[in-house]
Amino acid sequence: MLQRLETGLIRENCYVITDAATGETAVIDPGSFDERLKKAVGEPAKVKYILLTHRHFDHVTGVPGLKAYTGAKVVIHKDDAPGLKDEMRRAASSGFQPVGADLTVGDGDTLTLGGLSIRVLHTPGHTKGGVCYIIDDVVGSVMFSGDTLFLNDIGRMDFPDGDWRDMVASLKKLEELPGDYTVYPGHGPSTTLGFERKNNRYFGKTNYDDFTH
Repeated sequence: MLQRLETGLIRENCYVITDAATGETAVIDPGSFDERLKKAVGEPAKVKYILLTHRHFDHVTGVPGLKAYTGAKVVIHKDDAPGLKDEMRRAASSGFQPVGADLTVGDGDTLTLGGLSIRVLHTPGHTKGGVCYIIDDVVGSVMFSGDTLFLNDIGRMDFPDGDWRDMVASLKKLEELPGDYTVYPGHGPSTTLGFERKNNRYFGKTNYDDFTH
C-alpha cells in the first residue's frame, strides 16, 4: 500500500509504504510530523524505516518526531549524513531534538521491508548524497526520486553541494534503467520514467548551458 501526504510550506511529498503481508512500513521524506502522518503509519511499532532521499530541511523536519513516535531507523546516503542534524536545526520549532542517521547507505544497497526489496540508486546533483529508492517487487515498479527528478523538470543544482555534472551522470543512470517506472517525486505530481525519457528537456543534455538557462 502506498500513501502520499503533502507537507510543509514548500509542499513536499511524504510517502508511506506498507507491505501488505506483514504490515511493515517505511516513511519516505517526512516533511512534518502531525496527526495525519500518525494516522497514515498506523501501528507505530510496525514502522521499520524512515527513508530520506536527501538531507534538505523540507524533507526531514518531521524525522525527530516520527523517530520518537515509532523508533524507526533513519536511513540516508552516507554523503548526506554529516549535514542531517544541521538541516533539522533549521526547523527547531518542531519541538524535538535533531537526530542523526541510524543507517547510511550507498549505491546498489538494498533494504528489506516485509516481502518488499527496496534498492538504493545514488543520484547526486541536487545534493551529494541524493538517492532514488526503487521497488521492483510490485507491478510496474516504482521509484521515489526525491528532488532528483520531477514531472518535466529536475532538482535545483545551485545549492552549495549541488553540481550539474553530477546531475548529468544521474540522469544518464536513470535514462539507462531497463523498463519503465512510476516516479513519485519530492514535489508535485507523479510521472513515469518513460514519459520523462521522451519529454524532459534535461535528459540527454551534457553541456553546462543546458542546465543553467
